Amino acid sequence: EEAAAAALVAAAADAAAEEEDGDDEAEARRGAAALGLGGSEQPESDSEDEMPLNTIGNVPLEWYDGFEHVGYDLEGRKIMRGARTDELDALIKRFDDPDANRTIHDALHGVDVVLSQEDVALIRRLQRRRYPGATFDPYPETVPFDFPDGKVHPLSSAPPRKAPFLPSKDEAKKVMRLVMAMRSEQYQRSVANRRLQEAKERPDYQQLIWDEPPEGEVRHRKRLPAPKVSLPGNAESYNPPKEYLFTPEEAKAWEKMDPADRPLGFVPQAYDAMRKVPQYDGLIRERFERCLDLYLCPREAKTRLDIDPDSLLPQLPSPAELRPFPERLSSRFVGHAGRVLSVSVSPSGEHLLSASADGTVKLWEVETGRCERTCSLGAEVRSVRWCPNGETAVAAAVVGVKMLLLLPLREPLPAAVR
Repeated sequence: EEAAAAALVAAAADAAAEEEDGDDEAEARRGAAALGLGGSEQPESDSEDEMPLNTIGNVPLEWYDGFEHVGYDLEGRKIMRGARTDELDALIKRFDDPDANRTIHDALHGVDVVLSQEDVALIRRLQRRRYPGATFDPYPETVPFDFPDGKVHPLSSAPPRKAPFLPSKDEAKKVMRLVMAMRSEQYQRSVANRRLQEAKERPDYQQLIWDEPPEGEVRHRKRLPAPKVSLPGNAESYNPPKEYLFTPEEAKAWEKMDPADRPLGFVPQAYDAMRKVPQYDGLIRERFERCLDLYLCPREAKTRLDIDPDSLLPQLPSPAELRPFPERLSSRFVGHAGRVLSVSVSPSGEHLLSASADGTVKLWEVETGRCERTCSLGAEVRSVRWCPNGETAVAAAVVGVKMLLLLPLREPLPAAVR
Protein backbone atom coordinates (compact mmCIF):
# COMPACT_ATOMS: atom_id res chain seq x y z
CA GLU A 1 0.00 0.00 0.00
CA GLU A 2 2.86 2.45 0.83
CA ALA A 3 4.51 1.65 -2.53
CA ALA A 4 1.26 2.25 -4.39
CA ALA A 5 0.72 5.54 -2.58
CA ALA A 6 4.27 6.64 -3.40
CA ALA A 7 3.76 5.73 -7.04
CA LEU A 8 0.56 7.77 -7.17
CA VAL A 9 2.24 10.78 -5.62
CA ALA A 10 5.11 10.57 -8.11
CA ALA A 11 2.69 10.17 -11.02
CA ALA A 12 0.69 13.21 -9.89
CA ALA A 13 3.86 15.30 -9.60
CA ASP A 14 5.03 14.25 -13.06
CA ALA A 15 1.59 15.03 -14.47
CA ALA A 16 1.64 18.50 -12.99
CA ALA A 17 5.10 19.15 -14.40
CA GLU A 18 4.03 17.91 -17.80
CA GLU A 19 0.94 20.14 -17.77
CA GLU A 20 3.13 23.17 -17.06
CA ASP A 21 5.68 22.34 -19.77
CA GLY A 22 3.34 20.95 -22.41
CA ASP A 23 0.52 23.45 -22.72
CA ASP A 24 0.98 23.57 -26.47
CA GLU A 25 0.79 19.79 -26.70
CA ALA A 26 -2.40 19.73 -24.63
CA GLU A 27 -3.98 22.48 -26.72
CA ALA A 28 -3.02 20.62 -29.90
CA ARG A 29 -4.53 17.43 -28.54
CA ARG A 30 -7.79 19.19 -27.67
CA GLY A 31 -7.92 20.85 -31.09
CA ALA A 32 -7.36 17.55 -32.85
CA ALA A 33 -10.10 15.94 -30.81
CA ALA A 34 -12.44 18.75 -31.85
CA LEU A 35 -11.48 18.51 -35.56
CA GLY A 36 -11.38 14.69 -35.68
CA LEU A 37 -7.83 14.64 -37.13
CA GLY A 38 -5.51 11.66 -36.93
CA GLY A 39 -1.89 11.24 -37.95
CA SER A 40 -0.24 8.68 -40.06
CA GLU A 41 1.09 6.84 -37.00
CA GLN A 42 -2.05 4.89 -36.18
CA PRO A 43 -2.21 2.06 -33.69
CA GLU A 44 -3.05 -1.43 -34.74
CA SER A 45 -6.62 -1.00 -33.50
CA ASP A 46 -7.13 1.74 -36.14
CA SER A 47 -6.75 -0.63 -39.07
CA GLU A 48 -9.61 -1.05 -41.50
CA ASP A 49 -10.23 -4.70 -40.54
CA GLU A 50 -10.29 -4.20 -36.77
CA MET A 51 -11.95 -0.77 -36.62
CA PRO A 52 -14.98 -0.61 -38.95
CA LEU A 53 -16.24 2.74 -40.15
CA ASN A 54 -19.10 4.08 -38.05
CA THR A 55 -21.94 5.19 -40.34
CA ILE A 56 -24.48 6.59 -37.89
CA GLY A 57 -24.20 10.01 -39.51
CA ASN A 58 -25.16 13.20 -37.68
CA VAL A 59 -26.55 11.40 -34.64
CA PRO A 60 -25.64 12.43 -31.08
CA LEU A 61 -23.55 9.79 -29.34
CA GLU A 62 -25.57 10.36 -26.16
CA TRP A 63 -28.31 8.29 -27.71
CA TYR A 64 -26.10 5.20 -27.36
CA ASP A 65 -25.24 5.71 -23.67
CA GLY A 66 -27.53 2.88 -22.57
CA PHE A 67 -26.33 0.40 -25.17
CA GLU A 68 -23.29 -1.78 -25.63
CA HIS A 69 -22.65 -0.49 -29.16
CA VAL A 70 -21.90 2.99 -30.49
CA GLY A 71 -23.13 2.66 -34.10
CA TYR A 72 -23.24 0.50 -37.21
CA ASP A 73 -20.74 -0.24 -39.96
CA LEU A 74 -21.36 -0.18 -43.72
CA GLU A 75 -22.84 -3.69 -43.65
CA GLY A 76 -25.26 -2.93 -40.81
CA ARG A 77 -23.39 -4.78 -38.07
CA LYS A 78 -23.17 -3.26 -34.62
CA ILE A 79 -19.92 -1.58 -33.57
CA MET A 80 -19.37 -2.57 -29.96
CA ARG A 81 -18.26 0.02 -27.48
CA GLY A 82 -14.57 -0.21 -26.57
CA ALA A 83 -13.45 -0.75 -23.02
CA ARG A 84 -12.80 2.60 -21.36
CA THR A 85 -10.06 2.74 -18.74
CA ASP A 86 -10.57 4.56 -15.48
CA GLU A 87 -8.63 7.64 -14.44
CA LEU A 88 -5.96 5.70 -12.51
CA ASP A 89 -5.17 3.40 -15.45
CA ALA A 90 -5.15 6.35 -17.83
CA LEU A 91 -2.70 8.18 -15.55
CA ILE A 92 -0.37 5.16 -15.33
CA LYS A 93 -0.57 4.61 -19.14
CA ARG A 94 0.21 8.26 -19.67
CA PHE A 95 3.63 7.82 -18.04
CA ASP A 96 4.35 4.47 -19.69
CA ASP A 97 3.34 5.50 -23.23
CA PRO A 98 5.72 8.02 -24.87
CA ASP A 99 2.94 9.11 -27.25
CA ALA A 100 0.41 9.80 -24.54
CA ASN A 101 0.68 13.56 -24.97
CA ARG A 102 -0.30 13.13 -28.64
CA THR A 103 -3.11 10.62 -28.11
CA ILE A 104 -6.77 11.62 -28.32
CA HIS A 105 -9.94 9.57 -27.94
CA ASP A 106 -12.24 9.23 -30.97
CA ALA A 107 -15.70 9.07 -29.44
CA LEU A 108 -17.40 8.27 -32.77
CA HIS A 109 -15.45 5.03 -33.30
CA GLY A 110 -14.53 4.42 -29.66
CA VAL A 111 -10.75 4.17 -30.19
CA ASP A 112 -7.63 6.18 -29.26
CA VAL A 113 -5.86 7.97 -32.11
CA VAL A 114 -2.21 9.06 -32.03
CA LEU A 115 -1.57 12.39 -33.75
CA SER A 116 1.42 12.76 -36.01
CA GLN A 117 3.86 15.66 -35.94
CA GLU A 118 2.18 17.09 -39.04
CA ASP A 119 -1.24 17.01 -37.35
CA VAL A 120 0.12 18.73 -34.26
CA ALA A 121 1.78 21.41 -36.37
CA LEU A 122 -1.43 21.93 -38.34
CA ILE A 123 -3.46 22.35 -35.14
CA ARG A 124 -0.95 24.81 -33.74
CA ARG A 125 -1.11 26.90 -36.92
CA LEU A 126 -4.90 26.94 -36.80
CA GLN A 127 -4.91 27.93 -33.13
CA ARG A 128 -2.58 30.82 -33.90
CA ARG A 129 -4.87 31.85 -36.76
CA ARG A 130 -2.40 31.11 -39.48
CA TYR A 131 -2.79 29.41 -42.85
CA PRO A 132 -3.07 25.59 -42.67
CA GLY A 133 -0.35 25.03 -45.26
CA ALA A 134 3.15 25.63 -43.95
CA THR A 135 4.48 26.43 -47.43
CA PHE A 136 1.75 28.91 -48.30
CA ASP A 137 3.03 32.44 -48.95
CA PRO A 138 0.34 35.04 -48.21
CA TYR A 139 2.53 37.88 -49.53
CA PRO A 140 3.89 36.89 -52.97
CA GLU A 141 6.24 39.17 -54.81
CA THR A 142 4.68 41.74 -57.12
CA VAL A 143 4.95 40.90 -60.80
CA PRO A 144 6.51 43.88 -62.63
CA PHE A 145 4.85 45.03 -65.82
CA ASP A 146 6.95 46.31 -68.70
CA PHE A 147 5.29 49.19 -70.55
CA PRO A 148 6.82 49.85 -73.98
CA ASP A 149 6.30 53.60 -73.84
CA GLY A 150 7.85 53.86 -70.44
CA LYS A 151 4.74 55.17 -68.69
CA VAL A 152 3.97 53.77 -65.30
CA HIS A 153 0.28 54.77 -65.56
CA PRO A 154 -0.76 54.48 -69.23
CA LEU A 155 -4.35 55.63 -68.58
CA SER A 156 -5.43 58.84 -70.30
CA SER A 157 -6.85 61.76 -68.39
CA ALA A 158 -8.81 63.05 -71.41
CA PRO A 159 -12.58 63.48 -70.93
CA PRO A 160 -14.85 60.75 -72.41
CA ARG A 161 -16.04 61.17 -75.97
CA LYS A 162 -19.63 62.14 -76.78
CA ALA A 163 -20.18 59.31 -79.26
CA PRO A 164 -20.62 56.51 -76.65
CA PHE A 165 -23.54 58.40 -75.11
CA LEU A 166 -25.47 58.89 -78.40
CA PRO A 167 -27.69 56.22 -79.99
CA SER A 168 -25.98 54.26 -82.74
CA LYS A 169 -27.28 54.91 -86.24
CA ASP A 170 -26.25 51.43 -87.41
CA GLU A 171 -28.20 49.81 -84.63
CA ALA A 172 -31.21 51.99 -85.44
CA LYS A 173 -31.06 50.79 -89.07
CA LYS A 174 -30.88 47.15 -87.94
CA VAL A 175 -33.88 47.63 -85.64
CA MET A 176 -35.84 49.24 -88.49
CA ARG A 177 -35.07 46.32 -90.81
CA LEU A 178 -36.24 43.86 -88.15
CA VAL A 179 -39.46 45.81 -87.61
CA MET A 180 -40.20 45.85 -91.34
CA ALA A 181 -39.51 42.14 -91.58
CA MET A 182 -41.85 41.42 -88.65
CA ARG A 183 -44.60 43.44 -90.31
CA SER A 184 -44.28 41.54 -93.58
CA GLU A 185 -46.98 39.06 -94.60
CA GLN A 186 -44.55 36.17 -94.94
CA TYR A 187 -43.36 36.57 -91.36
CA GLN A 188 -46.96 36.68 -90.09
CA ARG A 189 -47.76 33.43 -91.90
CA SER A 190 -44.68 31.74 -90.47
CA VAL A 191 -45.65 32.87 -86.96
CA ALA A 192 -49.19 31.57 -87.42
CA ASN A 193 -47.93 28.21 -88.69
CA ARG A 194 -45.54 27.91 -85.79
CA ARG A 195 -48.33 28.64 -83.30
CA LEU A 196 -50.55 26.02 -84.90
CA GLN A 197 -47.77 23.44 -84.69
CA GLU A 198 -47.13 24.28 -81.05
CA ALA A 199 -50.85 24.02 -80.30
CA LYS A 200 -50.92 20.53 -81.82
CA GLU A 201 -47.91 19.38 -79.82
CA ARG A 202 -49.11 20.99 -76.57
CA PRO A 203 -50.92 18.48 -74.28
CA ASP A 204 -54.58 19.01 -73.57
CA TYR A 205 -55.12 20.14 -69.98
CA GLN A 206 -58.83 20.86 -70.26
CA GLN A 207 -59.77 18.24 -67.70
CA LEU A 208 -57.65 19.68 -64.89
CA ILE A 209 -59.70 20.70 -61.89
CA TRP A 210 -58.13 24.15 -61.63
CA ASP A 211 -58.86 25.10 -65.24
CA GLU A 212 -62.03 26.71 -66.44
CA PRO A 213 -64.68 24.35 -67.81
CA PRO A 214 -64.18 23.78 -71.54
CA GLU A 215 -66.64 25.28 -73.93
CA GLY A 216 -66.87 22.24 -76.18
CA GLU A 217 -67.64 18.66 -75.33
CA VAL A 218 -64.82 16.79 -73.58
CA ARG A 219 -64.36 13.22 -74.63
CA HIS A 220 -63.75 10.92 -71.74
CA ARG A 221 -64.30 7.27 -71.03
CA LYS A 222 -67.58 6.46 -69.41
CA ARG A 223 -67.27 4.42 -66.26
CA LEU A 224 -69.99 2.47 -64.59
CA PRO A 225 -70.56 3.07 -60.91
CA ALA A 226 -69.51 0.33 -58.54
CA PRO A 227 -72.25 -2.19 -57.79
CA LYS A 228 -74.11 -1.46 -54.63
CA VAL A 229 -74.03 -3.83 -51.72
CA SER A 230 -77.22 -5.82 -51.43
CA LEU A 231 -79.43 -4.95 -48.50
CA PRO A 232 -79.65 -7.44 -45.63
CA GLY A 233 -82.53 -9.87 -45.70
CA ASN A 234 -84.37 -11.94 -43.14
CA ALA A 235 -81.44 -14.37 -42.80
CA GLU A 236 -79.17 -11.55 -41.59
CA SER A 237 -81.55 -10.62 -38.77
CA TYR A 238 -80.45 -11.22 -35.17
CA ASN A 239 -83.71 -13.16 -34.64
CA PRO A 240 -84.74 -14.55 -38.05
CA PRO A 241 -87.88 -16.64 -38.54
CA LYS A 242 -87.55 -20.33 -37.91
CA GLU A 243 -87.76 -21.22 -41.59
CA TYR A 244 -84.47 -19.36 -42.18
CA LEU A 245 -82.58 -21.31 -39.49
CA PHE A 246 -80.55 -24.32 -40.60
CA THR A 247 -81.43 -27.81 -39.47
CA PRO A 248 -78.52 -30.07 -38.41
CA GLU A 249 -78.62 -31.76 -41.82
CA GLU A 250 -78.59 -28.42 -43.65
CA ALA A 251 -75.73 -27.17 -41.47
CA LYS A 252 -73.64 -30.26 -42.31
CA ALA A 253 -74.43 -29.89 -46.01
CA TRP A 254 -73.48 -26.18 -45.82
CA GLU A 255 -70.10 -27.02 -44.28
CA LYS A 256 -69.37 -29.63 -46.98
CA MET A 257 -70.13 -27.20 -49.80
CA ASP A 258 -67.42 -25.15 -51.50
CA PRO A 259 -67.32 -21.56 -50.16
CA ALA A 260 -67.94 -20.23 -53.67
CA ASP A 261 -71.09 -22.39 -54.05
CA ARG A 262 -72.72 -21.55 -50.71
CA PRO A 263 -75.91 -19.50 -51.04
CA LEU A 264 -75.05 -17.69 -47.79
CA GLY A 265 -71.63 -16.87 -46.42
CA PHE A 266 -72.75 -17.45 -42.83
CA VAL A 267 -75.02 -19.67 -40.79
CA PRO A 268 -78.18 -17.84 -39.62
CA GLN A 269 -78.53 -17.76 -35.83
CA ALA A 270 -81.22 -16.49 -33.45
CA TYR A 271 -80.57 -14.32 -30.37
CA ASP A 272 -82.95 -12.99 -27.74
CA ALA A 273 -81.57 -9.43 -27.87
CA MET A 274 -79.17 -7.43 -30.03
CA ARG A 275 -76.76 -6.95 -27.11
CA LYS A 276 -76.10 -10.68 -27.19
CA VAL A 277 -75.06 -10.67 -30.87
CA PRO A 278 -71.27 -11.22 -31.15
CA GLN A 279 -69.06 -9.57 -33.70
CA TYR A 280 -69.34 -10.94 -37.22
CA ASP A 281 -66.25 -13.05 -38.01
CA GLY A 282 -66.13 -12.19 -41.71
CA LEU A 283 -66.59 -8.44 -41.28
CA ILE A 284 -62.97 -7.43 -41.89
CA ARG A 285 -62.57 -9.86 -44.78
CA GLU A 286 -65.73 -8.66 -46.52
CA ARG A 287 -64.78 -4.99 -46.06
CA PHE A 288 -61.34 -5.71 -47.48
CA GLU A 289 -62.77 -7.51 -50.50
CA ARG A 290 -65.17 -4.63 -51.01
CA CYS A 291 -62.26 -2.18 -51.04
CA LEU A 292 -60.45 -4.35 -53.57
CA ASP A 293 -63.52 -4.31 -55.80
CA LEU A 294 -63.68 -0.52 -55.63
CA TYR A 295 -60.10 0.40 -56.54
CA LEU A 296 -58.62 -2.71 -58.18
CA CYS A 297 -61.50 -3.62 -60.50
CA PRO A 298 -62.34 -0.54 -62.60
CA ARG A 299 -65.53 -0.94 -64.54
CA GLU A 300 -65.80 0.60 -67.97
CA ALA A 301 -68.93 0.85 -70.05
CA LYS A 302 -68.57 -1.07 -73.29
CA THR A 303 -70.73 -0.22 -76.26
CA ARG A 304 -72.75 -3.22 -77.31
CA LEU A 305 -73.20 -3.69 -81.03
CA ASP A 306 -76.83 -4.01 -82.04
CA ILE A 307 -76.71 -5.33 -85.60
CA ASP A 308 -79.69 -6.55 -87.56
CA PRO A 309 -78.90 -9.96 -89.11
CA ASP A 310 -80.73 -8.99 -92.29
CA SER A 311 -78.37 -6.05 -92.79
CA LEU A 312 -75.41 -8.48 -93.10
CA LEU A 313 -76.90 -10.11 -96.22
CA PRO A 314 -75.73 -8.66 -99.53
CA GLN A 315 -78.17 -6.70 -101.64
CA LEU A 316 -79.21 -8.94 -104.54
CA PRO A 317 -80.01 -7.32 -107.88
CA SER A 318 -83.56 -7.48 -109.16
CA PRO A 319 -84.37 -10.11 -111.79
CA ALA A 320 -85.21 -7.41 -114.32
CA GLU A 321 -81.58 -6.29 -114.27
CA LEU A 322 -80.32 -9.81 -115.08
CA ARG A 323 -82.23 -10.25 -118.33
CA PRO A 324 -81.88 -11.95 -120.75
CA PHE A 325 -81.67 -15.31 -118.98
CA PRO A 326 -83.46 -18.64 -119.51
CA GLU A 327 -86.94 -18.50 -118.09
CA ARG A 328 -88.15 -22.06 -118.90
CA LEU A 329 -86.65 -25.56 -118.97
CA SER A 330 -85.70 -26.56 -122.50
CA SER A 331 -83.94 -29.91 -121.98
CA ARG A 332 -82.84 -32.31 -119.23
CA PHE A 333 -79.76 -34.55 -119.11
CA VAL A 334 -80.62 -37.57 -116.96
CA GLY A 335 -78.43 -40.67 -116.56
CA HIS A 336 -75.74 -40.28 -113.86
CA ALA A 337 -76.16 -42.28 -110.66
CA GLY A 338 -73.88 -39.96 -108.63
CA ARG A 339 -73.19 -36.27 -108.24
CA VAL A 340 -72.07 -34.44 -111.38
CA LEU A 341 -68.68 -32.84 -110.73
CA SER A 342 -67.76 -31.32 -114.08
CA VAL A 343 -69.39 -30.35 -117.39
CA SER A 344 -67.67 -29.30 -120.65
CA VAL A 345 -69.18 -28.24 -124.01
CA SER A 346 -67.44 -29.16 -127.27
CA PRO A 347 -65.98 -26.35 -129.44
CA SER A 348 -68.71 -26.92 -132.02
CA GLY A 349 -71.44 -26.66 -129.39
CA GLU A 350 -73.15 -29.88 -130.51
CA HIS A 351 -71.96 -32.23 -127.75
CA LEU A 352 -71.56 -32.12 -123.99
CA LEU A 353 -69.29 -34.14 -121.69
CA SER A 354 -70.21 -34.67 -118.02
CA ALA A 355 -68.10 -36.27 -115.25
CA SER A 356 -69.74 -37.82 -112.22
CA ALA A 357 -68.81 -39.29 -108.86
CA ASP A 358 -70.09 -42.69 -110.06
CA GLY A 359 -66.88 -43.05 -112.15
CA THR A 360 -68.43 -42.48 -115.60
CA VAL A 361 -68.06 -39.87 -118.35
CA LYS A 362 -71.11 -39.41 -120.59
CA LEU A 363 -71.36 -37.85 -124.05
CA TRP A 364 -74.62 -35.94 -124.59
CA GLU A 365 -76.27 -34.41 -127.60
CA VAL A 366 -77.04 -30.81 -126.68
CA GLU A 367 -80.06 -30.30 -128.94
CA THR A 368 -82.01 -33.40 -127.91
CA GLY A 369 -80.49 -34.21 -124.45
CA ARG A 370 -79.81 -37.82 -125.52
CA CYS A 371 -76.87 -39.76 -124.06
CA GLU A 372 -74.82 -41.07 -126.99
CA ARG A 373 -72.00 -42.84 -125.15
CA THR A 374 -70.87 -43.73 -121.62
CA CYS A 375 -67.24 -44.37 -120.63
CA SER A 376 -66.62 -46.05 -117.24
CA LEU A 377 -63.24 -45.08 -115.73
CA GLY A 378 -63.52 -47.10 -112.49
CA ALA A 379 -63.13 -44.22 -110.03
CA GLU A 380 -64.51 -40.79 -109.25
CA VAL A 381 -63.97 -38.40 -112.16
CA ARG A 382 -63.26 -34.94 -110.77
CA SER A 383 -62.94 -32.96 -113.98
CA VAL A 384 -63.42 -33.28 -117.73
CA ARG A 385 -62.51 -30.81 -120.50
CA TRP A 386 -62.70 -30.66 -124.29
CA CYS A 387 -59.68 -29.64 -126.32
CA PRO A 388 -60.15 -26.05 -127.63
CA ASN A 389 -59.09 -27.21 -131.10
CA GLY A 390 -62.31 -28.40 -132.72
CA GLU A 391 -60.54 -30.43 -135.44
CA THR A 392 -58.95 -32.92 -133.00
CA ALA A 393 -62.07 -33.77 -130.90
CA VAL A 394 -59.96 -34.86 -127.91
CA ALA A 395 -61.07 -34.60 -124.26
CA ALA A 396 -59.15 -34.96 -120.96
CA ALA A 397 -60.49 -36.41 -117.70
CA VAL A 398 -58.92 -36.37 -114.22
CA VAL A 399 -59.34 -39.56 -112.16
CA GLY A 400 -57.61 -39.44 -108.79
CA VAL A 401 -53.98 -38.45 -109.49
CA LYS A 402 -54.17 -39.49 -113.18
CA MET A 403 -55.19 -37.57 -116.29
CA LEU A 404 -56.79 -39.60 -119.11
CA LEU A 405 -57.20 -38.60 -122.76
CA LEU A 406 -60.49 -39.55 -124.50
CA LEU A 407 -61.70 -39.64 -128.11
CA PRO A 408 -65.44 -39.44 -127.49
CA LEU A 409 -66.59 -38.91 -131.15
CA ARG A 410 -64.73 -41.87 -132.71
CA GLU A 411 -66.73 -44.99 -133.78
CA PRO A 412 -66.65 -47.20 -131.78
CA LEU A 413 -65.56 -45.42 -128.55
CA PRO A 414 -62.02 -46.64 -127.76
CA ALA A 415 -60.64 -47.38 -124.34
CA ALA A 416 -59.13 -44.53 -122.33
CA VAL A 417 -55.53 -43.73 -123.08
CA ARG A 418 -53.20 -42.57 -120.31
